[in-house]
Amino acid sequence: MNRLPLLALLLALPLSVGCPEPPKTGKMDQIITGLVNLTKWDPVMMAKGEVTFDTVMGDAPDNFPLLIEHLVDETPTAIFDEMSGRNPKLCDVVLLILLTHFKKDWKEFSKDGLFISTALDNPIFSIKWDRPTKFKVQAHFQKLYEEFQLNKEK
Repeated sequence: MNRLPLLALLLALPLSVGCPEPPKTGKMDQIITGLVNLTKWDPVMMAKGEVTFDTVMGDAPDNFPLLIEHLVDETPTAIFDEMSGRNPKLCDVVLLILLTHFKKDWKEFSKDGLFISTALDNPIFSIKWDRPTKFKVQAHFQKLYEEFQLNKEK
């Protein structure tokens, strides 16, 4: 008879432990993907004031690897410019965020094939890059991130 309460306790124990917290990277990946819902982009302020944008900007440098991963994500955003007829893609938004975080000028990536025209006031509508260029820029940012990590450890 003493085994029955012990068996009940052993069976109930896994249920009492609770659910582990989901990994932070999964949640941040969802937040970064949520940048596709942005509807406006200011040339100076970018999307400051938008919760998703502010969350992504505030979580740096922890989210750098995820941002770098999204440099090839061609999902269109809700941002639209009537003059150019363009919907920037998530990779365009992520590029401008990473340039800001790493304090880099786009010209440093021109050898990779990146070009940002000044024909329009807003750079989000002026980014010119094809798919192979996106992978080159992604590799370039990955190298910058690795250097950042090495410097952080010193």
